[in-house]
Amino acid sequence: MELWSHGRMKLFNVLFLSATFAGLAGMAGAAPLEVDYKQSKIDVGVTATVDSFVGHLEKYEATVDCTATTNLPSQAGVSFNFSDLKTGNTDRDAEMLKWLEYTSNPKATFALTGWQHSGTTNLAVGELTIHGVKKSIRMPVTVKNTDGAWDIAGEANFDYRDFNLPKIRKMLVLVVDPHLKVMFHLVGKTPAAR
Repeated sequence: MELWSHGRMKLFNVLFLSATFAGLAGMAGAAPLEVDYKQSKIDVGVTATVDSFVGHLEKYEATVDCTATTNLPSQAGVSFNFSDLKTGNTDRDAEMLKWLEYTSNPKATFALTGWQHSGTTNLAVGELTIHGVKKSIRMPVTVKNTDGAWDIAGEANFDYRDFNLPKIRKMLVLVVDPHLKVMFHLVGKTPAAR
């Protein structure tokens, strides 16, 4: 019985060390980006019949792993709470939260799933979740890496009706275009560049 336990312990140690080294090898090419939130921004452009506007995210969380061999992020994710999206009009912000059914769907998330290339354009492919609905999107992104200082910018265009949100109309005349434009600019450094 004691020999069997000793053998199991040796097997466990071998498996544990193998898994640990495999994990470290997989992570060797990636480095987490330390996002500079003061220089970075995410905005949402909205076109309406009378009052077009740009909403600004005051707070969000971005996680990006950068790979030096491809000069493209290997992983990326963004999440935010809709209460942190400000349009410059508190009444409009309150109406937006009601329209989004904020109490049951407070957050939006994006997760990068890969890259595609169209000529010299890099297309980020990922899953965007809004209002509890997950959709695959593609967006052109420019990525610059200078000695570990990263500058990542792009924009995504999508139709909010694809996320089971109704078209916004007021007084039968005022209409909010269902096509939204999200513009982002993330700036940061990898720890080795500090």
